Amino acid sequence: MTRTPRVVRNDWSRVPVPQLAGWRPTLTVSVIVPAFQCQQTLDLTLAALSRQTYPAELLEVVVVDDGSEPALVLPPLRPDRTRLIRLADSTAGWGRAYALAQGAARSSGEILHWLDADMVAFPDHVAAQARWHHLLPYAVTLGYKRFVEPAAGGSWPEPGAVVAAWERAAAGELFGGDEGEPHTYVERYIAQTDQLRSADHLAFRIHVGATAALRRELYDAAGGFDVELRLGEDTEFGYRLAQAGAVFVPEPAARSWHLGRTQVMRARAQVSRYNQPFFADRIPYPRHWRKVGGTSWSVPLAEVVVPATDAPLEQVRAAVDSVLRGTESDVRVHLVGPWQRLDRGRVRVLVDPVLDLQLLAATYRGEPRVRLVTEPPEAAFPAPYLLELPAAYGLKPDGLRSLIAVADRHQVGLVQVDTPGAGSPARLWRTAAVSRSRWVREPDESLVEVVSEVFGRRDATAEAAGLVDLTGWAAAELAAGIPAAANVGRRAPRLAPSTVEVGGVRSWLRATAVVAWLVARRMREMLRFGRR
Repeated sequence: MTRTPRVVRNDWSRVPVPQLAGWRPTLTVSVIVPAFQCQQTLDLTLAALSRQTYPAELLEVVVVDDGSEPALVLPPLRPDRTRLIRLADSTAGWGRAYALAQGAARSSGEILHWLDADMVAFPDHVAAQARWHHLLPYAVTLGYKRFVEPAAGGSWPEPGAVVAAWERAAAGELFGGDEGEPHTYVERYIAQTDQLRSADHLAFRIHVGATAALRRELYDAAGGFDVELRLGEDTEFGYRLAQAGAVFVPEPAARSWHLGRTQVMRARAQVSRYNQPFFADRIPYPRHWRKVGGTSWSVPLAEVVVPATDAPLEQVRAAVDSVLRGTESDVRVHLVGPWQRLDRGRVRVLVDPVLDLQLLAATYRGEPRVRLVTEPPEAAFPAPYLLELPAAYGLKPDGLRSLIAVADRHQVGLVQVDTPGAGSPARLWRTAAVSRSRWVREPDESLVEVVSEVFGRRDATAEAAGLVDLTGWAAAELAAGIPAAANVGRRAPRLAPSTVEVGGVRSWLRATAVVAWLVARRMREMLRFGRR
C-alpha cells in the first residue's frame, strides 16, 4: 500500500503530483453545480464541461436547481452523464449551501468538485484539481478564475461558441480578447504566502466561492455544508475543513472564466455586515470577529479537559475556576468523572463516598461553559484547540492565552508542558494537527509523534507556561481559588530583570528603574484601596 504523503502544515510542495499530459485518472468525480434563475449562464457552464479532458466515464455532473421559476432545463450541449435535481420545496431548505449539500448527498463521485452556474471552465479544469486528490485524501484544491463582462451589446456568447473556442484552443476569443479581472484578494494572499505553502492557521479564509474540489471522505469528516447559512457558507466550511486536517492547494492550471462580478464585489460592505454575526458564532478566529456580541459562542476557542477523580474538591475546583476566570474566557470545560455514581438515594451526606463529586456537580451544573462527562472528548472539533489540564495544576490568569499564543507564533500542533507529580503533562493540541495525523498515522505510531512531524511541537516548563502546582496548597488555601493562592507572599514570583521588556526599553538599568517605579505605584494603589 502506498503511504499517504505527509504535508507539513500547508506546505504541499513535496507532494509528487503528476503532470497532466499522459496522466490516467482512476477516481470518479461529481461536479456539483448549484443554480438559481440562471439558464443562460448555466448553458455556458455545461457546454464548457462537455469538453473536459477528464475521462467521460469517470465524470458526472449534478445540477441542483434551487427553486428557479421557470424551472431550469438541461441544454443539448452538456456532458453525457448530467442530471438535474430540482429543489422545489423551499420549506425544506434553500440557498447555495443547501443546494451543494443536496448535490453531494445525491451524487456518487469519490471526488466532489464545486462549480457555480456562472463559470466557464477550461478543458483541463477538472483534471488539474482531481490529480491532487488521487494522492492526497485531505487536500482541498482551489481553481483560478478571471471575471469578465458581456461583450458589446450586453450578451454572452452562445454555448456552441464555447465548444468551438475550446476545440481551437482559443479561449481568449470568447470575450473579445478581454483578459478579465483577477480575484484580487485571493491571488494577493496566495502570492504573499508562497502559493499558500507558508500560510498559517487562517489559510481557510482563501476557501471562497465558485470552484474547489475535495475527496468525499474529507467532506464527510468536516461535516458538510452548514445548510442554515445563506451567505458565507464557503468560508465557514473552509474553517471546518481546516479543523478536519485539510491542506489548501491553489491550482493555477484549473483556469476558468467567471461570468460577471460576484455578489461580494457588488455589495462588499452589506455582505460583510450580514456575515459577521454568523462567522463570529461559528468561527473562533480571527479573534476580532468576537469583539462584539455575546460572551459564549457555539464553537469555543478552546475545549479544556480536566479530570475530576483522584483529587479533592478544592483542588479540582481551583483548576476549573482558573480556566473559567482567566483572561481568555472563550472556553468550554469538560469535567471528566464517574457522574453516573451520583444518585438521590438516602445517604449520610457528610460521609457520602462520592461527596466531592456531589459538590463538584452542584458547583458547575448551572455553568453553561462546563460539561460533566464520563469520558473525555476524542477531539475538540470544530474548536481549534484542546487543552488537557491535570487537576493538580491550574492556570495563571493569562495561562491559556499564553499557550495559544505560543502555538500560533510557532504554528505548532502541540505545546507540551512538564507538570511534575501530575502523572501526565499538560498538553495544548491544535485540532487541525490532530485531524491531519489521522489521515497519515500508522497503527504503531503515537499521536504525539505524528502531530510533531506534521505540525511541530514546543515544550515548556510549568512556570514558563503559566501553570501553577496546586498540590502544595491546603484545602483552606484553595477555597478562594487559584488567584488568591498564587498571590500569597511566601510564593510570590521573583522579578527577573533579564526578561523584562517595558515599552521597548532595552537598557538593563533603565528597565530596572522602570520596574521599580511600577512596583512602587502598584503598592501605593493597594494602600489607597485598603483605606477605603
